[in-house]
Amino acid sequence: MRFSNFRRGLNGETGSTGEVGYQGITGVTGLTDFKRLAEEVDSPGLQIIVGRIGATGATGATGLQGVSGITGATGPQGVTGTIGATGLQGVSGTTGATGLQGVTGATGATGLQGVTGATGATGPQGVTGATGATGPQGVTGATGVTGPQGVTGATGATGPQGVTGATGATGPQGVTGATGATGLRGATGTTGTTGLQGVTGPTGPSGSGLMEVFLSTDQSVGNNDFLGSGTSSASFVRSSIVIPVDATIKSITLNIRDHGLSAGQIASAQIFTSSNCGFTAPIATGIIATVTGPNSSTTPNCCATTSANLTVNRCTLLSVQLTTTGGAFSNGVTVTILLNTP
Repeated sequence: MRFSNFRRGLNGETGSTGEVGYQGITGVTGLTDFKRLAEEVDSPGLQIIVGRIGATGATGATGLQGVSGITGATGPQGVTGTIGATGLQGVSGTTGATGLQGVTGATGATGLQGVTGATGATGPQGVTGATGATGPQGVTGATGVTGPQGVTGATGATGPQGVTGATGATGPQGVTGATGATGLRGATGTTGTTGLQGVTGPTGPSGSGLMEVFLSTDQSVGNNDFLGSGTSSASFVRSSIVIPVDATIKSITLNIRDHGLSAGQIASAQIFTSSNCGFTAPIATGIIATVTGPNSSTTPNCCATTSANLTVNRCTLLSVQLTTTGGAFSNGVTVTILLNTP
């Protein structure tokens, strides 16, 4: 068969761009509709012989970008799952609306790079499906590497002051703590102004006092002699002293110095008094201090004291009579009488 008047058909007008759909699979190229081509050139009697497939026309202009869907609310951070194995690279589908943040899985092992399929024609934009229900909380995986620090957001406005809560009940008294260490002594303050002299108070009653009477001599004193102030003799009157105030005799102390006494020998001193100026014999008071031997350089024992409580009046004469069984006191003796005055 012979072909004549064969002409290449015109390209059809580019249709309006449809909404971007999911990536479809590339279909087989269809045959050219030559019948329709004949009608368009107004040659209905033209015999159209199917020739070879013409070259592919130029790609039409890309349609407008479809409206982005509203971003869904970010779901709670899921627990990082365990690292799954990386599957083979599948065919890339059209990017759907961003869903809720899913649980970040651990990075799986990188699989082999799959063969890149031919790009199919862009199909219409599919309707965004409803967000699926949140799956159960996954097991906490290993902590991932910390991402970079995000930009610090602006500080939010300070909220209103909350209402003050009621005062809580007072708690129980705590245990008293240990006493702290004593602080340092403070500096001495300035001396205050001297106050006015106070009024002198009335004189108080005289208190009681002690009076000591000393009778002593360095001369030899014989048995039954009276001891005076620096003297001694057989006479009471010549060896007596006077009591200046009413008083009470409280004690007598005798010291015979180095006068030797054998064991069992004694030396005594007794107080005598006279209230009539010595015109009559003196009165023995019975207040006697006695030293009992031995008294020697190897066994010194020269002193004795006797307590008393005898009242004597002012102007009473007083002396002490010495008696001994060890002979005269060659170096004298000394006596102290203690009186209590009102």
